[in-house]
Amino acid sequence: MLRALNRFKGALPKRYFSEDFIIDEIEEPANKSSQTSDLVRLLPITKHPIFPKHYVRFRLSPENFKFMVADSHSNMVGAFVLKPKEDAKELETQLSLNSILPLKAIDNVYSVGALCTTSFNKFDRTITLKPTNRTKLIEVVEPSTPEIPFPLVRLQHYDETPQETRTEEDQTILKLLGAQLDELRSLLSPQELTTLELFAQRFNMRYDDDFLNYVGIILSYMCDTAKVQKIFEPESFSMRLKLTYELIQEHVQMRNSMRKLQDEAQAKMQKASEEHMYKEILSLIKNKLGYDKDEKETLKIKYSKNLEGKAVPEHIQKIIDEEMGRMMMTDKNSSEFHVIRTYLDWLTCLPYGVQTEETIDLKRAKEILDRDHYGMKDVKERILEFIAVSKLKGSSTGKILCFVGPPGVGKTSIAKSIAEALNRKYHRISLGGLDDVAELKGHRRTYIGAQPGKLITALKQAGSENPVILIDEVDKVGKRNYQGSPENALLEILDPQQNFSFNDHYLDTTVDLSKVLFLCTANFPDDINPVLLDRMDVINVQGYTAEEKMNILNKHLLPEIINKCSLSDKAEKYEITDPAKEILIRDYCREAGVRSLQKIITRILEKITKKIVEGEPEKIVVTPENLITYAGRPEHAHSKIYDRTPSGVVMGLAYTSMGGSTLYIEVAKSKFTGEETEGKVQITGNLKQVMSESVHIAYTFAKKLASAKGNSFLDKNSIHIHVPEGATPKDGPSAGITITTALLSLAFDKPVIPDLAMTGEISLTGKVLPIGGLKEKIVAAKRDGVKRVIIPKQNKHHWDELTDILKEGIEVSFVEDYSEVFKIAFDNSL
Repeated sequence: MLRALNRFKGALPKRYFSEDFIIDEIEEPANKSSQTSDLVRLLPITKHPIFPKHYVRFRLSPENFKFMVADSHSNMVGAFVLKPKEDAKELETQLSLNSILPLKAIDNVYSVGALCTTSFNKFDRTITLKPTNRTKLIEVVEPSTPEIPFPLVRLQHYDETPQETRTEEDQTILKLLGAQLDELRSLLSPQELTTLELFAQRFNMRYDDDFLNYVGIILSYMCDTAKVQKIFEPESFSMRLKLTYELIQEHVQMRNSMRKLQDEAQAKMQKASEEHMYKEILSLIKNKLGYDKDEKETLKIKYSKNLEGKAVPEHIQKIIDEEMGRMMMTDKNSSEFHVIRTYLDWLTCLPYGVQTEETIDLKRAKEILDRDHYGMKDVKERILEFIAVSKLKGSSTGKILCFVGPPGVGKTSIAKSIAEALNRKYHRISLGGLDDVAELKGHRRTYIGAQPGKLITALKQAGSENPVILIDEVDKVGKRNYQGSPENALLEILDPQQNFSFNDHYLDTTVDLSKVLFLCTANFPDDINPVLLDRMDVINVQGYTAEEKMNILNKHLLPEIINKCSLSDKAEKYEITDPAKEILIRDYCREAGVRSLQKIITRILEKITKKIVEGEPEKIVVTPENLITYAGRPEHAHSKIYDRTPSGVVMGLAYTSMGGSTLYIEVAKSKFTGEETEGKVQITGNLKQVMSESVHIAYTFAKKLASAKGNSFLDKNSIHIHVPEGATPKDGPSAGITITTALLSLAFDKPVIPDLAMTGEISLTGKVLPIGGLKEKIVAAKRDGVKRVIIPKQNKHHWDELTDILKEGIEVSFVEDYSEVFKIAFDNSL
């Protein structure tokens, strides 16, 4: 042993793996041939199996030590490794000897272990295990009990006789294994290498079995239990050799990867260290030459230039001067310096007193609106009225316009056109899903990474005090939560009586927003805070008719998409016929807006572009016959469920976020056996609260009217009311007369007249109440071939505002009381 230590020129090395191995020379017991041994005790050991010639010492409790010393079977034991638990930590370096605890269940250990001779040390109650050969558990003769901590077992021993003759494949793998071991040595630390050399002294490397056991011991201190047990168990030398080679190869690859990562990390750290050193040297040089103040002076000059030509309010100028003084007194390497610098960056970049010259020209505004938007007569009129008032007043502020309508009808583009017409800068803020007040009013500077709110950011990017700021999706802003109420924050921002002194949390001072023209958009005005809605001038942007969509397609969408697809100079190679366009609008794009129409036209032109690039020799013509090839199958080709409605079914008209649609109300008897004393109502079809209440009102009135006409069907029968397309939520106060008519149609077993649709809410006394979204509903009715429509009389002025093209072919009936609806629906036959 002394010779081995002198070879490595030093004292005993620090033990890297653990302190449980013994490096003293101990006489090696002779190998035993494969046979069934006498009975021995099974000792459960931890961490890794014990390979032959690797002697390990364990600690026992006083009770267990006393038991083992007194036991007649303790001269030979079987050392079997405990199976690791899922939450056990592998490869932990222990500072004390391993302890052997009683075995609770035989299934907790692996089936292959080591047969060991034992020696006991009474002074520290330790047992030294000297493995002779590997062995396999055959049967448990005496299980463990509270009195007997270790079971008595019978074992089958492996033949560990050294063999020198191996197959050519084994010899090849042994050479590769040796090469891998040499590579592993190059990756180990000096302490690890010294420990491995001490292990090597016990083995005769001329024998392949000894070499394999030596490699197994090395891996047992580097790999987890399950992997080492896997190379320990095979009885065949060839299998053990193959598995050992695979495991050491895997570990070498892992070590190489770790070494590479360490080298990269060290290189980065060295580079960062060099950069820091160079910066410190540069700082010292600047200090010696008197240039240390240049950075702060440069910033001071920069901020002064930012404020040139601006009418900075007195209270903000005072804050800027104070912060500039603090910056000059603060060390530039401190975190406080960077906070002050960022604050001054924001405070000096705002456009104090900087405005674009507003152009209030009614004729120019009308030309821009007509150029960018087709139709929208009412919307354009309202905008021109607003601009006319602004011309006389001298300014277009003091009013909040809110454009309300379905998606894709042009609400956002209208705001851009207004900004262009007024010669103002334009900025858009989207509030969809915003639920943190700090997004609008900024974060306090006490937080790390604090920033001003969206309004201050908009002023900075616009570079003007009087931009047009569009607050998009104002109906989708988050409600009150622990972070505050964004809706209430909008009151301070939008209200002309408050926004002249808007206080951003980050700037911590007031900023004037009164010169900003705020425009808002929303899909559902009912979702806007009523207090906020009260401060807005709501302009309804209605959906487009088929004729309007055709004009928008030809004048706006097609030229824009053709330009995007670079087909401007290829007009002679393709054509989309008008009948194909009509089918696209009717069967593919029924929503109120034109966004889906834009998408599907883009898809068609992209397919045409692909064919042109591939060298299509003939002109590509998109017709109704080949439209499916370019646009796919239509989604709305068959929306009409009934050609002629039976008894109990009536068509209603609904308004959704995507525009108008037809809606069938189906009523049927739900009980067919036995007699009923009182009828009940069952509702299906995903109806929300308002529509469910309409059902109950209509049911009560229908029973009353049927009873007055001598019909007791609704009183005696249970009724099932269903609205098809149950996956779509349905709500709104406009289906009352439709539900009532369907109930009466079933009660009298009389279908309504053909091609009839109706819309209107009903009261308990039979009064027909007004509805909204009439234009969208009429568009849906005309699209589905409805010839006659019943609408509330209070909506007559909405009907008069519709275009003649839209009203053409539809007979309308205005009603005030349900008795009029009843006469029309059943053609005075009841």
